Amino acid sequence: MVVACVINAGPSTKTVPDTAQDMRAAVSLPIRVPTRSVDGGKVDVAVAVSGGEKGDAEVSADPPGEPLRGVEEGLAPKIHPGSFMRSIDRAQIEARGAPGTKALYTATLRSAVAFDNEAWTGDPRRELLAYLRGDLAERGARFTSADARIVVRIQAGSGAPADGEVKDETIAVLFAMGFRFSPRKAPAREVKLDFYPGELEDLALWNREIDEKVTTKDGGFRDVDAPAGEGRIYVYVGRSIVASYRARGGPPSPLKDNGQHVAAPTTPGTYRLGAGHAHVTSNWYYSQIPWGAEIRKNGSGYEYRWPGRSDWSWATSNPAGKLKLPLAISEFEGLPEVTREDGATFLMWDKNDFGPIAWNLVPSDMYVHTTPEAEPDVPGPETSLPVSHGCIHIAPRDRDEMMKRGYLGANVLFVVRRWDEHLLPDQIRQQMLGRGPP
Repeated sequence: MVVACVINAGPSTKTVPDTAQDMRAAVSLPIRVPTRSVDGGKVDVAVAVSGGEKGDAEVSADPPGEPLRGVEEGLAPKIHPGSFMRSIDRAQIEARGAPGTKALYTATLRSAVAFDNEAWTGDPRRELLAYLRGDLAERGARFTSADARIVVRIQAGSGAPADGEVKDETIAVLFAMGFRFSPRKAPAREVKLDFYPGELEDLALWNREIDEKVTTKDGGFRDVDAPAGEGRIYVYVGRSIVASYRARGGPPSPLKDNGQHVAAPTTPGTYRLGAGHAHVTSNWYYSQIPWGAEIRKNGSGYEYRWPGRSDWSWATSNPAGKLKLPLAISEFEGLPEVTREDGATFLMWDKNDFGPIAWNLVPSDMYVHTTPEAEPDVPGPETSLPVSHGCIHIAPRDRDEMMKRGYLGANVLFVVRRWDEHLLPDQIRQQMLGRGPP
């Protein structure tokens, strides 16, 4: 029985570079694909699937066992519509917290001002002050007692300790209100990603659903309607949180999935990210072929090859095929057509469950990746990210931005928290889940 996404039981995979320029250089026949704009630049993810020109296939080692036909790693149960909120109104929070500022002592404000001016410097401090004051802050601006009072109102209104000190919990609240720092790239050695899988999850609803569908009726992962919600990845550069991103891990308790896989909680611990790569594994039906592989029809079947390579392999049933479970002919209907820079056109495989690029949490069987359903990234109402089998699902736009800023890359520290750990105050969490007061 396979737990989480895929288990690496053998040699490490060959990976692709972590920057768009290096990715493009790795492809001998680059592909013309749409790119997304991130912070004024472009991030091209579909070209990040090349294994180079020497035929060194980028295939992960797998444990014994047969893949389950038709099961996608990213496939999730239905999601309850409605109450899940992703932002909160600052004016309401401040109004709720205003009474808490009346009994402030001068010494408390003085201590908060000293702390905040030491903890925050340069542009980050200026941007914080501009947000708190609702106006531009000049270079060299410093926290004052008036700023500390605003912070206290926000803290008191959100249920955080009302001391005026802008620490991690307060920054998380500001992010929930819509505040963002300007983008800055950081080296991997200074970055830490802190994943809270239960940050905006309704555990009571989850347990009720599991009790009803699994415990009582002996159901499994696909019988459970995942409550609306998701976790958060908080990005630290040095000692300060500089960004947060939507992310979703596995369910709060293990759930069997068709007897072949298990959807389990993302395992708490401290890891390092491996380099980004187009992940391939025989444990997942659609992930036997790399994202971006060239597809061609050959007689009554289909073949595939890695971009930039000359050799073709059978994707459908054929005596010469090497896939553990050949794919059905119908799986190749409706694939997108892509044009290379040399003018040649081909069908492109876009069903790999791990998306164009995945990062392994070393040492573990878990990956950070997007899902095929999310990759078109069509603008529209935001929905909850799908629940994983133990990996960490992120949105394509967030992946692109995190790559551009240097947050996703080899050797980046990645910490997974327990489901019952939270950075946001419980009052704000309940409000964002639609259960607390407005």
